[in-house]
Amino acid sequence: MVVSSTRIFGYRHNPIRILARSPGAFAVCVCSILYLVWYLPTANVKHELKSAWSDAPRRLIAFGDSWSDDGRYPVDVPPKKLVPVKDEAQGLLWTEWLCLAIKCNHHDNFARSLPSAPTTDLRGAVIDGAVLNRTLGADHGEISALSDLKTQVRQWLRFERTQYMSSRMREKERRGTIFTIWFSLWDIWYYSQLDGVRASEAVTQSMDTLFEQLEIIADNWPWGAKIIIPEAMDPTFLPGWSMKRTGPAGSDHRADDQRNAIKLVNQWNFELDSRASEWRKGQIYIYNTNDWMLDQVREAQLVVGDMADHNGLGHSGSPWDSVHSACIGIGGNDYVSPAKKDKTLRPPRCSDPSKFLFWDDMHLGPKPHQMIGQGIAQDIAESHGDSWFAHEQAEESKALDPAAEAAKNPPVS
Repeated sequence: MVVSSTRIFGYRHNPIRILARSPGAFAVCVCSILYLVWYLPTANVKHELKSAWSDAPRRLIAFGDSWSDDGRYPVDVPPKKLVPVKDEAQGLLWTEWLCLAIKCNHHDNFARSLPSAPTTDLRGAVIDGAVLNRTLGADHGEISALSDLKTQVRQWLRFERTQYMSSRMREKERRGTIFTIWFSLWDIWYYSQLDGVRASEAVTQSMDTLFEQLEIIADNWPWGAKIIIPEAMDPTFLPGWSMKRTGPAGSDHRADDQRNAIKLVNQWNFELDSRASEWRKGQIYIYNTNDWMLDQVREAQLVVGDMADHNGLGHSGSPWDSVHSACIGIGGNDYVSPAKKDKTLRPPRCSDPSKFLFWDDMHLGPKPHQMIGQGIAQDIAESHGDSWFAHEQAEESKALDPAAEAAKNPPVS
């Protein structure tokens, strides 16, 4: 099956400025607009997925780390003390927003994370725990006991056999199933501490593992694997990076880790894009989260400087009060714990989390999760509806014109 490998670039272009440089192009554009105004009302638009997802049965299966883990587990539920507890103000994760946007019937979460850890102990799930511990060596000890991608896929296969036997999923829902895989945050966090050669080899080995697991998913999913993989995001933008690495109390005063991290992000995304373009066992959609993050930070900086760039960034202001500080730890005087009116139970937080790019030291805020989840759903609907949901269009055609369908398949006398 032909791969669909898409990158969503964050930079927005100003079409008026481009057209102003070419009067001929402007005239063609005007004619095209007039034609579309006349033609579109009479055209038979193929599918409403261009603007919205249909109500066809659908399912979301999520693999990943703390950025995808909603705390609900279909198998191997961890002990209560290891289940992350979410503050309501933290909002939904991007996978939950995606599930709402695509109108999924089931959301099966296999991502894993830990409860909010002390700032001295930042840990999370990676693609391949064996590669991590082999690369870091004995000096670092066993870093991550969380389920890596290999373990999560095994858990999913075991769960799938149970689901198949119980017939919970209908055929249509299986064909409309979408997989999400988002790792890289903790992989790059760990590997950026190493020298360039070892770190680069670890990223390549992680990519090997990712595509080995994609093969396993595709081989066990005869309905056609549709997979969403957000790219790696530069972790040096996170408040936790300054706190643990480049800040006054950090370990990276010369910014060596920071330079390594940026190189590893570029390598991760390049290898992901390159391999995805050659993969033939399903359809992969890649979301460029790193450019999205750069846009958020850059736009906020332009607004502070009362400037705008040639792509339009800065013209409409920034949605964020802060793109550097986390909501958690700010504005403690107006914080009331959701559990009890006791300010000692949880750290203070800002009064409006939607105005902060980051929730805490290592996680995005509620609004970014919404923007990413809904943005992915919208782009797939507009750009990939015909290829991802051909079976739904066929079903709709049957429902709209049963006579034509009967004529294609006359009864045998």
